[in-house]
Amino acid sequence: MSSSTLDFEAFEKKTASTIDNARSLDEIEAWLRSQQGVRSVQLADYLMKSNPPQREFLVEFNMQDSSTVRKIINIFDLGNQQFEFHELRDE
Repeated sequence: MSSSTLDFEAFEKKTASTIDNARSLDEIEAWLRSQQGVRSVQLADYLMKSNPPQREFLVEFNMQDSSTVRKIINIFDLGNQQFEFHELRDE
């Protein structure tokens, strides 16, 4: 693993735990913004009509070599202010 790579595996585990315990999309967004290496966070303005519905955050990371990496965090919106992490994937 190169020094320009964030540990996305560890980030994914922390993110999953945070999302599973969050009570609002704002809470998730604020936590994401507070993470080291995160340059920007944007909640996609659509809701995927699956069962359960899904939301996506687009997250841009600053890498140590000055490049940026964009990832998508997909979460299930279980209703009643409950969320479940689904996946972290490349944009």
